[in-house]
Amino acid sequence: MRALKAVRQHLKSYHLKSGVFHFYRGEHGPAADFLTRALNEDGDRLSAADRRAALYYLVQTRIGAAFRHETQGDMDRAIEEYISALKVMPKYPDVHLRLGDALARTGRHDEAIDHYLQAIEVNPLYVHARVRLGFAFLEKGDLDSAREAFRQADRARQTRAERGLESAEAALSRGETDVAAAIYKDVFQENLARFKRELEEGLSYLRSERWEDAVTHLETAARLCPRYADVHNYLGVALAEQGLHEPAVEAFLASVRINPEYLVAWLNMAFVAHEVGDQKLAREALAEVLEREPDNAPAQYLLEQLEANAESPSALSRPSSRAAQDRP
Repeated sequence: MRALKAVRQHLKSYHLKSGVFHFYRGEHGPAADFLTRALNEDGDRLSAADRRAALYYLVQTRIGAAFRHETQGDMDRAIEEYISALKVMPKYPDVHLRLGDALARTGRHDEAIDHYLQAIEVNPLYVHARVRLGFAFLEKGDLDSAREAFRQADRARQTRAERGLESAEAALSRGETDVAAAIYKDVFQENLARFKRELEEGLSYLRSERWEDAVTHLETAARLCPRYADVHNYLGVALAEQGLHEPAVEAFLASVRINPEYLVAWLNMAFVAHEVGDQKLAREALAEVLEREPDNAPAQYLLEQLEANAESPSALSRPSSRAAQDRP
């Protein structure tokens, strides 16, 4: 999840806004402090939408800090950060997987197995968690359990593939060949390793606000695995922040077509659509956000701008996303 600067500047909570600012700069310590204060000190003043955002960003901050510790070889601190992330969102399967991997790397196989099982409990078709579970049993010497874990992983993989193929065939029957091709690529994932490399490069350039470099890598990632809504949203942000609004809108549209529940992509699209003067699309995108989060402050702000412009088109000048600042 990543929001445009023009969106983030309208967050109402100072602590949340500050936490998000530091998060996007990769400053995990200050980000965690501000986000925790948003949740604890702002209390009832924090809207439901802002509370959800604070929880999400706090978890992502902990994950980012853990990953940094892992790359530096400090596994104990990485494990602590993953545990802290799970205290915020206990049923986050990807964090259970990451924590299980960190525990397995330090020889704590029983604990790793427990977290792989928790990931699978949340998402029974989590193939990677089932595969990791099998290897953890192998390392432990429990060969029967390992054998069963790998068989279950294969069954989960087949179920996911069958569902994907059914979706692709349904798209073909509707004449949507591009959608079908994207689903087929996702099913077979022949370039998954390269996709991950391109995505990590793209996210690194996003954090340092090197928008053109980010676009290069994110476009490649989107071609390799077209069914990842996050990637299209990231690409839209990188395009929009350098003023390429029309292709940004297309990227956000691709994101919400894949995941219609992706509120940040809808919100980003609303702001960019307003920037290019497509008020109809801006209103449609805002409606998707406000239906689910009626107290979303950036969405409320933009709706007020749209209503004011509708009443008096010349009364207000259009906001400039280039001039928007996300500093607290």
